Amino acid sequence: MNRILSATLLGSALLLAACSSNSKLINYRGGDLKGVIEIEKSAVVLTEGGLPQAKAILVNDSGVTQKFEYKFTWLDANDMSVDEDNRPWRPVTLKGRDKVNVSGTGPNDSAKKFQIQIREPQGVTK
Repeated sequence: MNRILSATLLGSALLLAACSSNSKLINYRGGDLKGVIEIEKSAVVLTEGGLPQAKAILVNDSGVTQKFEYKFTWLDANDMSVDEDNRPWRPVTLKGRDKVNVSGTGPNDSAKKFQIQIREPQGVTK
């Protein structure tokens, strides 16, 4: 019973942390995508195995198709990256004013928060 309560409380804390400020959840890695690709909604839930899973809706605020790459970076309780170099970049083509659902699972239970990194296409996925 205590384990279920702990998991529920942790899940609630993660959800609140993820929804608190979308501006802190996105890291633009160059290019002109800031203010164009934004996070509309985000949440963190726990998987059956106890790992955090982030879910977000990315929206193209412009009227033209945007090509970009994204990846999830997971942070511990001290805001230190726990896996930045191990995540692949994922390509996306998003039409003007369109949305896409993205998700990523944390590498271990020390991952408490996430950030989505966005960059212009590089032609490389890692």
